Amino acid sequence: MLRLISKGGATGILLEWEDMFPWTGTLEQFKSTDAYSEADVDIILNEAKTLKLDVIPLVQTFGHLEWILKYEEMRKYRENDAYPQVLCLGNEEGVEFVKEMIRQVAKKHAKYGIPFFHIGADEAFEFGVCRESLDWINKNGKSGGKQLLALAHLKAIAEFAKQEAGDSTQILAWHDMLKDFDSRLIKNLELGQIIQPVVWDYSENIITLNDYIFSTLAENFPTMWASSAYKGANYPSASTSEVRHYETNNRNWIKTKQAQERKFKSGFQGIIITGWQRYDHLAGLCETLPIGTASMMLQMQIALNAPGSDLETTRRQAGKLLGCQTFNVDGVKTVSNQCTYKGFQTYVIYQSEVPNLFSRIDGELGKNHHLMGWANRYNRKYNISQNWYHKEMLPFVQSLVAQYDRVENDLRASMKDLFFENTIDEFIYENLGEMSEKLHGYLDEIQRLDKLRAWPKRHFPIRK
Repeated sequence: MLRLISKGGATGILLEWEDMFPWTGTLEQFKSTDAYSEADVDIILNEAKTLKLDVIPLVQTFGHLEWILKYEEMRKYRENDAYPQVLCLGNEEGVEFVKEMIRQVAKKHAKYGIPFFHIGADEAFEFGVCRESLDWINKNGKSGGKQLLALAHLKAIAEFAKQEAGDSTQILAWHDMLKDFDSRLIKNLELGQIIQPVVWDYSENIITLNDYIFSTLAENFPTMWASSAYKGANYPSASTSEVRHYETNNRNWIKTKQAQERKFKSGFQGIIITGWQRYDHLAGLCETLPIGTASMMLQMQIALNAPGSDLETTRRQAGKLLGCQTFNVDGVKTVSNQCTYKGFQTYVIYQSEVPNLFSRIDGELGKNHHLMGWANRYNRKYNISQNWYHKEMLPFVQSLVAQYDRVENDLRASMKDLFFENTIDEFIYENLGEMSEKLHGYLDEIQRLDKLRAWPKRHFPIRK
């Protein structure tokens, strides 16, 4: 993946380790059972350095701390006990966990270079409500309220990250909280001298941003980064890639850059083209890497060709880099039937074969008269069926199960070198499991009904 990113022309990667980092000490108990080893991390970072890719580590320090606040022993550090997302900013003990994350990540990245360090800080939906935060507000600034609390936290964390990563390291943070804070408070804390905002919008028409937001940010921040998406930002349960959606998002970001960058003293620093695997730690998988790889390459070509906006040229470039015969962006159809990049087999099976199979199976089930007449919901619920027809149903359903099993096995085999077994199991369960359960449910029920030798008197009450 890193080699492909480098081949595509990117200059770096933004890498959020979350619970996959080989945490030690007080954090060790919270790492994933599939967490990378120290050696794994060295392989990743060394390869990036060899490819001349800057690695920007991202450590969440405000919101999106579900991965650690979800645990019983960490409940006391939440802003609101019901939501394991936001850190209780006034709790010094809780903040120390965040500092320890920064400390460990900075130490591991140090020998590979840390030109930028991202402290997250997005989507903190509720803050300033825990007891310690309220105490802090009463003690340190009722006039600034919870905004002052949040900004003071961000400044302290940014300074700590710079201290740990090195004086030359630039500190990045998502913009969405900053844009809603009082510009005067940001100015008084001189946040613009230490933080570079990363302004994200993953919509097709950049609908969450307007002139006022850019103008307000430019008052305090001399530079900014843009942030678009190539996957994982269509909707939370999206598992197939709609490349045109992301193409439109990235093309409109180029227009937005042209219109807005002059407001910033030092212009735009660059664009981060994000690819989320989940909307947050507690959400299901969305478009995975092999599903989004083609889109990733296309969005890179759009950025590299800016301000040029010739659709066919960028698509052709992306296709060539991926070894694809064609590159079309029509809905959820595959970009091509033949490409050479790693992960293409997973992509083409899931994005093409699986939906075709499911459509065929649903069509066959829906027009099978024996199933519809003697194994419908009513038959199965109230144990009333005609055994004679079971011998017709069983081989029919078994043939559909065999078709399903072949495609699932092919998909699993294609994912084996790309993902941990746990991720493969989760992906199959969520995206194919319902069809498997439906088919095996028919098998189980037909076999159960076939054992009946006496049936109930009509009529019996329908239980809701």
